[in-house]
Amino acid sequence: MSTSAEPGRTWPLVGRAAELDDLDDLLSTAADGVGVTVLLEGEAGVGKTSLVDALRGSARLLDVELRTARATEMRAWPFALLSDALLVRSGRSSRGPVEAELTDLLDAIYADPVRSVARYDRAAELFAALLRRRGDSRPWALVLEDVHEADAPSLEVLLQLAHEGAVPRALVVLTMRPVPYRPELAEVVAAWTRAGARYLELRPLNARATVELAENLVGTPVGPALRGTLATTGGNPRLVADVVRTARAAGALVTTDGVLDSTGVRWLTPLDEVVRRRVEYLGPEVLALLGQASVLGSSFVIADLASLAGDPVGDCWRTLRHGLAAGVVRARGDRLVFGHDLVRGALYNGLEPDQRRALHARAAWALRQAGAPAQIVTAHLERAR
Repeated sequence: MSTSAEPGRTWPLVGRAAELDDLDDLLSTAADGVGVTVLLEGEAGVGKTSLVDALRGSARLLDVELRTARATEMRAWPFALLSDALLVRSGRSSRGPVEAELTDLLDAIYADPVRSVARYDRAAELFAALLRRRGDSRPWALVLEDVHEADAPSLEVLLQLAHEGAVPRALVVLTMRPVPYRPELAEVVAAWTRAGARYLELRPLNARATVELAENLVGTPVGPALRGTLATTGGNPRLVADVVRTARAAGALVTTDGVLDSTGVRWLTPLDEVVRRRVEYLGPEVLALLGQASVLGSSFVIADLASLAGDPVGDCWRTLRHGLAAGVVRARGDRLVFGHDLVRGALYNGLEPDQRRALHARAAWALRQAGAPAQIVTAHLERAR
């Protein structure tokens, strides 16, 4: 079982045999002396960290050194990501000459708020040299997580490396969400794609793996009520963990004849709050439009949403592009489908009652104009009261 200092950051690795086999094969390729780069992409909470953690055992078996670092917007000082991954944190005597010079350079950069081009350029040159030469003595692996939040100087080094090709005798894995895609990250991804990097998309779990993950988390079979809520997670492991954790914290789990199930509905309110926090990264404009879309149901026609929102169809598409890339909504022809009913429900329940009623009234008008069946229009009018 994977663990982490951040609760819910990782969870038992379930339903990922194929993806782990792919990474193991690439790690073996690196162990044989061939440089390989992987772009590992997936929606927030889909389990990228858990998959990477599972690589540690394979790295030990192959005698491949594994170095990891995670980008975070809270630690976005210059070269923070590469510094965490590559620099020795022990005494100066254990550092090589390149690391010693880099440490001094970074101290100077952090001490002086005015950017020195010469210092930055030299630091970038030294980081690139560390990456290029680290495999001289033995193969190694480098995993840089959440590069969508990486500091710009670290991304500049990665861009420079991409123009030179794969890092010798190394497996380099860059993990990222599909959104938000900063221009500098898009440039790095494009450059590594041209350099022959492998693309690996981590998709949501299927229904069977979703239940299996929940049963791993609780250590016992789960009952129909809890399974019903789990089905609304859309196979997102973090949301599965959120469901289990929230139900447990609320005292809503009971065991009958060896089967654990949820009881009551009070625990669903704090669950909605947790889920809304999970999608805050999409930004207020996207969330506001998705909140309006939630009134239309689990799936909706984009033209109907445009009528409801009072915006042109093209503007709605542009606003929702981040939601589409993130997997929160998915395109199915001329309609969109919420990828996780749990998210749709949380956004719907987060609307103020007066706002929700007004939206249902507007939805009734928009759907009547579009030729929707009378019973659908009537259902919205009833909720508008």
